[in-house]
Amino acid sequence: MKKLILTGAIALGSLSVFSQAENSSFDVYSRTISVNEKKGLAFGLTEAEFEAIKEEAYANPNFLTGNIFQEDKIVKADVPMRYNAFADEIEIKKYKSDKNYGALTKDPKIFAKIGLDIFVFVPFEGSNEKGGYFNVLIDGKHYDLYKKTTSLFREPRKAKTSYEKDTPPSFSKTVKYYLVQNGTFLEMPNSKSKVLKMMDSKKNEVKNFIKQNDIDLDKERDLIKLVTYFDSLL
Repeated sequence: MKKLILTGAIALGSLSVFSQAENSSFDVYSRTISVNEKKGLAFGLTEAEFEAIKEEAYANPNFLTGNIFQEDKIVKADVPMRYNAFADEIEIKKYKSDKNYGALTKDPKIFAKIGLDIFVFVPFEGSNEKGGYFNVLIDGKHYDLYKKTTSLFREPRKAKTSYEKDTPPSFSKTVKYYLVQNGTFLEMPNSKSKVLKMMDSKKNEVKNFIKQNDIDLDKERDLIKLVTYFDSLL
């Protein structure tokens, strides 16, 4: 990757702290995941209610083997990890068979490759506490394409009338895409006219590409094709 450390502001509305020892041994946990978080007590749910919906909080609920990098160097290989889209954390185990796990330190100098997905941490207005993780879909010469998956908890609701039904608790996921250049994030619209305006410097070429390749802006693979093509024109 050409840019592994992002320090610009985002244009968007404990075991121990990460440390490097002399023998290059790393402890990558920033904190343990509490039993309340695991069993849903923090959401006011019974264990059974939480078990029924907990996987919805993740981009992928499975722990996948990946590598942790500091800048451009691997500091931990073959690590079981998964991205928690509700807590905006990368959960990490020491061994795949472990029942307990922690959270990766949030640091813009550290990124993770989980399976085929690369996750980078970006501060907000210089603050790590307010920052978040993004999935890098394209690492272009001029522009990158980032994906942000967010999961929100929806509380259960009792029906107010006999015509309504009870609404069970759930996690609701949303996905947004961002065109990124030099630390500036522009949310990708799903309107063709707005995309053409965003790519105004190559408007005619982009317009023809969309038409000739039947690009559907609601499909991630097509969005990747479009941004890759736009970046190649610059």
